[in-house]
Amino acid sequence: MKRNGWITVVLLILCALLAGCGGDQGGTPMLSPIFFENITVCSDIDTFIAEVDNADGSHNNEAKDVGMILSPYFAARIGDTELPCYAVRTSLGVHSFLMLDAASGAFPAELTVLCETDGKDVTVLPTTHGIIPTVIDDGVTATIPGEGIYTFVIGDNKRQALTVFVRGYAPYTAPDGYNVVRVAPGVHDEKLYFTQEKQVLYFESGLHELKYNIDFWDNTEVYLESGAYIMATMPDHAEDPWMESDWTGNTRWHALFQGDYVSNAKISGRGVIDLSRLDWHARSAIRFDSSDHITVEGVTLNNSPEWTLYFTQCEDILVEEVLLFGYRQNSDGICMTDCRNTLTKNCFARSGDDLFEVKSMYGDCTIPIENIRFEGCQAWPDKARGFGIIAESQRDMRDIHFVDCSVGFASAEWMDALGSVVVYLTGKAHVDDVHFENIELYHSTKYPINVTLEQGSTAVIENVYFKNIDIRGGKPVRIADNAEEGEIRALWFDDCVRNGNAITDDGKLSVKLTEVDRSIIHINEQ
Repeated sequence: MKRNGWITVVLLILCALLAGCGGDQGGTPMLSPIFFENITVCSDIDTFIAEVDNADGSHNNEAKDVGMILSPYFAARIGDTELPCYAVRTSLGVHSFLMLDAASGAFPAELTVLCETDGKDVTVLPTTHGIIPTVIDDGVTATIPGEGIYTFVIGDNKRQALTVFVRGYAPYTAPDGYNVVRVAPGVHDEKLYFTQEKQVLYFESGLHELKYNIDFWDNTEVYLESGAYIMATMPDHAEDPWMESDWTGNTRWHALFQGDYVSNAKISGRGVIDLSRLDWHARSAIRFDSSDHITVEGVTLNNSPEWTLYFTQCEDILVEEVLLFGYRQNSDGICMTDCRNTLTKNCFARSGDDLFEVKSMYGDCTIPIENIRFEGCQAWPDKARGFGIIAESQRDMRDIHFVDCSVGFASAEWMDALGSVVVYLTGKAHVDDVHFENIELYHSTKYPINVTLEQGSTAVIENVYFKNIDIRGGKPVRIADNAEEGEIRALWFDDCVRNGNAITDDGKLSVKLTEVDRSIIHINEQ
């Protein structure tokens, strides 16, 4: 049953009210929702969802006029305060989400999720949170223990999920000596520029239609005020294309927010950057190249027609508390390519391609690929893979960590190179010292773990450590060496479980081997 009738009502009294789970600290609500104006209920949710696929079964990558709607399935409240839940397209239905900012002392908080359970169980992912919801007449209640990412799933139906993103509240303060330029909502048909270093472009709450990209300088910031909604619109040749025609035949422009050879740049806030109206491959959301000391924090990215958030040949990167959605092909999530000293933490991604990934595509780059960390991130890969070193691997990589992460639903099954967590190489790199640790793999349609050298690769994979991996379901772990010259040397599995049972040998691990000797598998040997 769709809940459009009462969802409209819940959005009327939001940002000025207390959340009911605590008091007022200096005028700041203990838990306050991120609210966007003029987001409406979709009158035909079935058509909205069906627009991701063509009648012949092929994927629909075309532009969409509307990128975000009020959730047709969920609303929420804390105390007497109604909270807005929004929804965006995915490759499999819509995904609903609620964003809350928390002041000090806000927890524990009792959250009521309004939904139709139809008698089905409601699971909160990842299950490591230990949250067991209580069913009530019009939904469920659950105690939120602190900041984090909590996804409510009814009856394991990945087409109707609600992600509650709870983050710490802090008012924006510009760095000392920075000049703040406020950008009012409206149609921005002229290119917006930084005019000096130590400058902030501050996008105020409301709708911004942004036609041309913004180029960072050294020591510059973009800040999206709570409620700022940036809708990218199609550029023209007043902005020079990056490529007149890419491999799809489409024109590609630079990322909407682009930094080349810059130092100390930042994009942050509590706004949405939506690229739904762009043609396929028109541009990415955010990209930095040959840059250092870069921060991306707090923003929500929706439906990029090309790789969503990526870094090439960069050093000293922080990506934190980013919420990322998309359904189009090539809408990769967060990618570190030929980078060093990066930390990506507490992010959620569900998109139409690979999500949290490490690559090497620049053979002449001199930056060592090392000290790359993903911590506390959650992946829902609809079409490809969740976490790992994926495909392009031109140069050696080492000291790569995926820690305290989870995969909700890994739904793709269209080729053998898929998996929830992977080391899948097509190049020539020597990959060493890779750690997957404390990871929950809730549902894997293909392989929960996949370590593969593809045909033509001359890469070497050794010392990949899988520690405390919680595998659900019966799908096998795949280890395959399809390369004539490459080699997989040593894989370590320690303290791993499958369906609650300790994995003590390769039989209990359930391994599917292709041209690989079992001697490379080490279980509980450290």
